[in-house]
Amino acid sequence: MAETEAAAPSVELPDIPQVLLELKDAKNDLNAVAQVITQHPDLAREVLATINAPYFSLVREIKSAEEAVRMLGMHRIVNLTTSRLLRSTIFAGKDKLLNDLWKTSLKVAVISVLVSKELDKAATDESYTTAIFHNSGMAILNQTNKDYSKAIKTAYFDEGGLISEFERQQFGTSHAALGALLASKWGLSGTIGKCIHLHHDPEKLVSQIEKKDEAGELLLVLKIAEQIARLPGYLAQCVNNHEWENIKEPIFDELKMTEGMYRRFEAGIKKKLSEIKS
Repeated sequence: MAETEAAAPSVELPDIPQVLLELKDAKNDLNAVAQVITQHPDLAREVLATINAPYFSLVREIKSAEEAVRMLGMHRIVNLTTSRLLRSTIFAGKDKLLNDLWKTSLKVAVISVLVSKELDKAATDESYTTAIFHNSGMAILNQTNKDYSKAIKTAYFDEGGLISEFERQQFGTSHAALGALLASKWGLSGTIGKCIHLHHDPEKLVSQIEKKDEAGELLLVLKIAEQIARLPGYLAQCVNNHEWENIKEPIFDELKMTEGMYRRFEAGIKKKLSEIKS
């Protein structure tokens, strides 16, 4: 994307997985797409488990890749397949931060689906995929900078809430920029990439949300899901979400909610999340 700052010279983005190249070659042939996924049994099981998860609320269980492609369409299946591939590539390993990043990204993705449905904003599969990818750049920076886990904690504790700016000063790039570049490299839509790129730039993300377009809706869903998931607490042991404090009023305006109404909305999403887990 033209507006995304370049990756730092020392940062190499992971290559596109072979299975995604195979899916790209399949193009719009639904049978070929299903066959590619079926040829990778572990991936097929993960994709089907995701599709059949209660937060997507399908009317009936989908039992095969062929059935999934027929019911949901190629675009949604490729998005969900791409998301699951991150687990075995970007987030693989025993590093604590990588493990925390995967668990929190998955939690934000599930909450994003619930928020998307409740607000009738953005497509659920795109909301899920955006959330899974949104902190992938953190995993990349963590692999190339030994002090990254300490630095990101400092960023979350900064009351200014300018996480991307902090990373640019420290590392010459940001995890938002790297995540957007990775999303583009792996074939996700420009809209998802734009959302990832802006998600820690308070002024620009609010401006995008106010445009009420597809990227704006994805950002709205993502930032609400991050807040509900309490990401700063999980990733940095930071009680306060300083970024949220800087952007919450425009978000309340967009939702046409008071802060009290929003808190009730958030409580409702948390209740649904607990029902899924129970």
